[in-house]
Amino acid sequence: MKKILHTLTLSIVLFCFISIEASSQSINGGQFSGNISIEAQTYKKDTIIEAAKVPEQIQSNGFFNLNYINGPITAGIRYEYYLNPLSGIDSRYKGQDIAYKYISYNTDFLEITAGNYYEQFGSGLIFRSYEERALGYDNAMNGARVKVHPTNGLTLTGIVGTQRNFWSTSEGIVRGGDLDLQISELFSLNTTSNIFAGASVISTYQADKDIFLKMPENVLAWSGRLGIIGTSFNIDAEYAYKYNNPNATNNYTYNPGYGFIVNTAYFTKGLSASLNIHKIDNMDFRSDRYAQGTQQILSFVPPLTKQHTYRLISMYPYATQLNGEAGLQAELAYKLPKGSIFGGKYGTDLTLNYSRVQSIDTTHTYTDTTAHLKSCTTYDSPLFGIGDNLYFQDINLNISHKFSSVFKGSLSLINIIYNKDILENEGVPNSGKVNANLIMADGTYKFSTNYALKCEIQHLWSKQDSSITSHDVINGNWFGIMAELTISPGWFISLYDDWNYGNDNEERRVHYLNTNIAYTRGASRFALGYGKQRSGILCVGGVCRQVPASNGFYLSITSSF
Repeated sequence: MKKILHTLTLSIVLFCFISIEASSQSINGGQFSGNISIEAQTYKKDTIIEAAKVPEQIQSNGFFNLNYINGPITAGIRYEYYLNPLSGIDSRYKGQDIAYKYISYNTDFLEITAGNYYEQFGSGLIFRSYEERALGYDNAMNGARVKVHPTNGLTLTGIVGTQRNFWSTSEGIVRGGDLDLQISELFSLNTTSNIFAGASVISTYQADKDIFLKMPENVLAWSGRLGIIGTSFNIDAEYAYKYNNPNATNNYTYNPGYGFIVNTAYFTKGLSASLNIHKIDNMDFRSDRYAQGTQQILSFVPPLTKQHTYRLISMYPYATQLNGEAGLQAELAYKLPKGSIFGGKYGTDLTLNYSRVQSIDTTHTYTDTTAHLKSCTTYDSPLFGIGDNLYFQDINLNISHKFSSVFKGSLSLINIIYNKDILENEGVPNSGKVNANLIMADGTYKFSTNYALKCEIQHLWSKQDSSITSHDVINGNWFGIMAELTISPGWFISLYDDWNYGNDNEERRVHYLNTNIAYTRGASRFALGYGKQRSGILCVGGVCRQVPASNGFYLSITSSF
């Protein structure tokens, strides 16, 4: 308890100091800005939920961004600490240092950046450098970037550098360029539509030190894109190709890789519809051929599946399979008119969403096992070939209605099929597929301009067609409730309980009870919580990490200036 109080005291003092002193300041004509974040959690051993003992009892992550701008010059640094990393964040982040630093020169014509930067070409099929702190994911570039804007509607980008690898950088070197055309603007077309196109190229270099296989030292990938955004519709497509890139995540196949994405949408008053499809084959592209997990990834595939926020159904998120998947997502949204039988005074919103992802058609043509410890393979994969193995399917319906000026509610029905063999166990058989059904009802009542209460009830039915028996397979049905009280202008209080009442093992019929309180003032937020966290998978944008079970206090402080 003394350690907990000590950590809380230091955090509160720092929070108050930042809040008082860190308002925007001008020094010699320049201006400073930035933000700070502190996360800390205590851990109590809990054998029932398999929450492990943490030797230091308290783990904490944090960062402090400081940026400076003066005319065309921008510079910044980011200090980070992981002492030690919160459970679930890769332990190789342990430590503290200046993890991000840059200086940039910007004019209407030219932008030059030296140091660290994030960048994305097109939809990211061959290159996306970004950060997602909830996942412990950061593949920032360290090198140089040049952007040129020779005329309206035309942007040229060139990059060179290495990717972040915890507290160091990757062994491989990344080089690339991007051409972005806003055609309507470039040619001053008299149209309400925005027509755009682009092309990108990325090349990596990594010396061949493999004693078993002959590795390509330079790997090239390219992509092209085209789209139009109209007043009632949009459509865009991108195709990417990657030359052979044998690595640890594709079982050292010498096949090339490719991927294509097509997005379409139609929208008018009260109605919208969209259809998105993609196919990905051998597109796990990294700057280090031996990297695994979420480290040093260059490629990114926008997820097709809906990103659910309901706690129970989020137990089964979808992780994009960069080495091979074919999928589609369709959505139809319709607003029942005001004054109609079911529309009522304010109208009713209906949203039907369907997504399905499955394997691609592959036929192995060659396998060489003479390398002893490694084997290299090739296979045939038709461009439009789709396999028989279902990875994920989601059918969901949401009905949202405003009953009065102070009360609104919604109802959601969701069915998910989730292939654990592929999505969690990396092809290890016998875990089977999960068939989960969720019903959720929520309502928000606004007592006054300062007080609002939101309540939510969820029930999850779950079955798994597994040939093995473990507590993970037999955890069955769940029931969840939640209440959130908002007190303007700055307070937020929540309480929720997820109950695994359907577990075949009576000892594991656990209540995962959590309570949180948060206070916001200006650009600063302070939050404190306590409760149990079930183990599972956390995904953001199709990228996932394992989250271990935990039991303890959680502290979060953020502030911007």
